[in-house]
Amino acid sequence: MSSMYFGEGGWPYADGEPELVDLGANVDDDTFSLRATPAHLFDTLEPLERQVITAHYGLSGASPRSMKELHTDLGLSRAVLRDALAGGLAKLRLHLSA
Repeated sequence: MSSMYFGEGGWPYADGEPELVDLGANVDDDTFSLRATPAHLFDTLEPLERQVITAHYGLSGASPRSMKELHTDLGLSRAVLRDALAGGLAKLRLHLSA
């Protein structure tokens, strides 16, 4: 049976270079869509979904935050953060496709 290494705080990924986002480079569909999303659609999200999406993608003018940074800052489990991110993005996609 193999064992998985869990670093500091139970995070299973080794610390490496910080995640950098070049806003002038090609961006993924989520980032592009989120920047073009009308602000009122974020009102349809739960507060945690809005907070995680805004922080992770740097939509508030601050630097984008990695999920590990959010885990540390908010003190929430990775599963809760993943669920908030996925749930919020799904809601926004649903509204954007309608």
